[in-house]
Amino acid sequence: MNIFFYAGTRSIAGEHYLEKLLGLAELKNLLILPEGSFFLSPLALELRSGDLIILFVADTQELDKLITLRNEFYDFRIIIILVNSDSETIRKAHLLQPSFITFLEEKTVTIKAVIKKITRAEMLFEQKPAQFG
Repeated sequence: MNIFFYAGTRSIAGEHYLEKLLGLAELKNLLILPEGSFFLSPLALELRSGDLIILFVADTQELDKLITLRNEFYDFRIIIILVNSDSETIRKAHLLQPSFITFLEEKTVTIKAVIKKITRAEMLFEQKPAQFG
């Protein structure tokens, strides 16, 4: 499973959060998609069903753009990092069917634990032989 990071727009907050993520051992192979060109970048061709995508959402306009692409996200595991933690933004973020939603002010310890759980579950799934009845 590959792990990707995407921010729709370049922001100081997004860059700082990305720096924190890059410091996590679980994300040593994090692939960073270019801002503003989610599925259009050459690196996006690396995306495979089941991959984990960490979406940094700087504002509601960016979230609205991602929601218009929501059908494109069904095959991926999604973690959303929201700058704004109001209830309307959270409600909208759920339209992307994320595995986890966190907020800019949260410590990366939480996201680290979620990533560990997702990647560990994926490794166990890949190791288990197929069972046929």
